[in-house]
Amino acid sequence: MANTLNIKEVTLAQISDSTSAINTVGNAVGNARISVYQPAVVRVMLHADDDAAATDVAEDMALFESKRHGEPWKKDDCQVQHIIQSGTGPAAANATVIYPDFDYTTFE
Repeated sequence: MANTLNIKEVTLAQISDSTSAINTVGNAVGNARISVYQPAVVRVMLHADDDAAATDVAEDMALFESKRHGEPWKKDDCQVQHIIQSGTGPAAANATVIYPDFDYTTFE
């Protein structure tokens, strides 16, 4: 369900996939950032802390932030409960830190 706060929405599979638009840099529809240094915030649908019916109350959404391209996505409450390592597939529904499956050896 679309929200009225203009927060990009992704699934657990999309936020875990380095090739998904949300994890790539550019001006295309679905991109979270146009610069590798730009922070980004997204709503993760199907997350245990997300109220699917929420359209205008951010507190009812599972919001994740990434400080810059290649950084992990961290849940807004910053309480580490469940970390998904790179390359393990879609994140669990209760994940609080998500590392997309980037090949981190290519990052400087």
